[in-house]
Amino acid sequence: MIWFFAVIVIFGSVIVITYPLFRSKIRKYEIAENSQLDYSQANLYMNSLSDLEDDYALGRLSDLDYNQQKIFLQRKYLKLLKKKSLN
Repeated sequence: MIWFFAVIVIFGSVIVITYPLFRSKIRKYEIAENSQLDYSQANLYMNSLSDLEDDYALGRLSDLDYNQQKIFLQRKYLKLLKKKSLN
């Protein structure tokens, strides 16, 4: 009976400790269109890319999420630069 209780406690402890590792949330990077700060839209994209790289380096993002969001932000940034150069 004591062994059964010990196994239940150990099993429960392992579940409680490892649960947050398997329940990670994927954060989407949203660019604020109307920012309170005095930054241009290009700087917002660059800051978002920098934050994305920091999160990836810290292991908060998977390779797939990192690459998808990086390509998305780079395309937005390049579109903005192209639009500004045409004006």
